[in-house]
Amino acid sequence: MRNIFYLLAALLSFGVGWFYYGEVSKQTATITKLRLVAEDGLVIKAGTVIDEAFMEKFVVSQPMPRALSSEFDWALGADPVTRINLKGRVFGQDVAGGSFLQRAHFFAERQIDFDLRIHPGNRAFSIPVEEDRAVGVFVTPGSHVDVIGPFIDESEKIVVRRLIENAEVMAVGEFDTTAEYRDGDSPEYQNVTLQAPAAAVEEFLALEVLSVNELTLVLRNPCEGTANECVGLGQ
Repeated sequence: MRNIFYLLAALLSFGVGWFYYGEVSKQTATITKLRLVAEDGLVIKAGTVIDEAFMEKFVVSQPMPRALSSEFDWALGADPVTRINLKGRVFGQDVAGGSFLQRAHFFAERQIDFDLRIHPGNRAFSIPVEEDRAVGVFVTPGSHVDVIGPFIDESEKIVVRRLIENAEVMAVGEFDTTAEYRDGDSPEYQNVTLQAPAAAVEEFLALEVLSVNELTLVLRNPCEGTANECVGLGQ
């Protein structure tokens, strides 16, 4: 009987300790958001393009209690994917120093800013594509893809070749931001607009006409080949 009492007491102590640990973990857990440096008088002007130098000079990570995550859901998270997708973005309005970065800061006038989002040396181009050949709803503006197509080789066999690699999706149909695309409740589309280095685009256009069937978009991890690998960050 005494052993049972000790066992119950031990289980109770363990339960109380586990509950306390969970509460402490909940209170001390943090999330990290992106914000501009809090420099006196700093104002980032509309039309400013985010590049590597801008990120290093003006963008910082701000840890905060996870309990505030719902209140700061509008602020961009400080993860490698977000940092990569910010490069080449254009501010659509003036933003004061110290502000948390949010999607509303960018592309206030997309019809004007769209061409400014093309990285120097890159060219934008559109290709017709069926949804079932474009990873469906998983390809969104900001995704990185390879474009592959079937060809007939010298022995008259069908072979698949990669026409272009690691192209950034600038628009899916008429949607050029991920938020608008998702708000569209998985809209249908017939074309995708990509950007890639000019030489790669020229080679793609030369090979595209030789394809014997529709092209396929293959979704890839945007961090692949970068210093900050981010496999599994979507968990």
